Amino acid sequence: MAAFLLILCLIPVVLAFSILAFARKSNDGRKNLAPGSFGWPIMGETLEFLFGKPEKFVFDRMKKYNPDIFKSKIFGEETVVICGPSGHKFLFANEQKLFTAFRPHSMQKIFRSYQMQTAAPAQISSDAEAKILKSPGFLKPEALVRYLGKMDSITQQQMQSYWEGNDVVKAFPLAKTLTLSLACRFFLGTDDPERIARLVSKFDDITLGLHSIPVKFPGTIFYNANKAAAAIRKELRSVIQEKKSAMETGQPMPDILSHMIIATDPSGKYMPEAEIADKIMGLLTAGYSTVATAMTFFMKYVGERPEIFEKILAGTNLISSPF
Repeated sequence: MAAFLLILCLIPVVLAFSILAFARKSNDGRKNLAPGSFGWPIMGETLEFLFGKPEKFVFDRMKKYNPDIFKSKIFGEETVVICGPSGHKFLFANEQKLFTAFRPHSMQKIFRSYQMQTAAPAQISSDAEAKILKSPGFLKPEALVRYLGKMDSITQQQMQSYWEGNDVVKAFPLAKTLTLSLACRFFLGTDDPERIARLVSKFDDITLGLHSIPVKFPGTIFYNANKAAAAIRKELRSVIQEKKSAMETGQPMPDILSHMIIATDPSGKYMPEAEIADKIMGLLTAGYSTVATAMTFFMKYVGERPEIFEKILAGTNLISSPF
C-alpha cells in the first residue's frame, strides 16, 4: 500500500516536469498568465530547481501561488506547470486543441543536424514525414505480438550476461542496456553488442542534455550532450550505409530504418541520410531513458510486494489486486 501511495504522490511531480511552454505572448497579453514568478533574468528559477528537490520546488509553488497552475522559468524557458488530477485531465483532453507539443531550445539544438546543411537535398514535408513514420505495419500495436518471442530471447540473454551468478545485481544499468538492445533490434535491425555498448553512455549524456541550459561550453551538460549526439549520428550514418549495402543484395529488412531509407514522399523524394539519422536518434532517445526508468521502478515495487510477484509468476489476473 505504501508503494501505491508513493506512486500517487509522484504522479503530479513527474507530470509537472513535462513542461508546457506556451507560445510567447506580447507584453499586453502577459497580464493573463498564471500566477508565479519568472525569477532572475536569463536564469529564471533554474538554480532553485536544480539544487533543491524537484518535488519540493513544485509543491512549494503550488502552496504559494496556486494548487492547480503556476508559471516559472526553467532552463531558459518561460514555463507554465499544470498540477493535480483536474489539471492533467484538462491537459490530456485538449491535446492538439488548446495545447500543442513544444520542444525546449536545448532539445531543438541537439536534434537539428540536417537543418544546418545548406546544401542538403530537398526536405520531405512534415505531413509526408508523419505518413512515412506511421505507415509500416510493424509500428502498429497488434504487430508487437510478432516480436514477443525475440523480445523474450533478448531479455533472457541480457539477464544471463549481466545478472546470472552475481550476488548483487543493478537493475537500472540492465534496464538501459536491455531497452537499447530491443530498440536497436527493431528500429535498426542490429544485434551488435559492441555497437550497443558504445551507444549506452552516449544516450545517457543526451538524456541529461535534453533539459539543460543550452550553453555550448566545454564541460557543460549541454556541450557533452551535443558531443554525444554527434557521435551517435556518425554511428547511425555508418549503420545506414551498411543497411543500404545489405538491401542491395535483396535481403529482407523488416525494421524502421529500412523503411525510412526506401520511403518517398508523393513527389518521389527520399529522406536525406542526415535527417534519417536524426529521426532514428530521436526514436531511440524517446524510448530509452523513460522506458528503462519505468522498468526499474516496476522491478523495485514488485520486489517489495512478494505477494504480487508470486501472482505474476503464477500468471494470475492482477486487475483486482491493489498495487
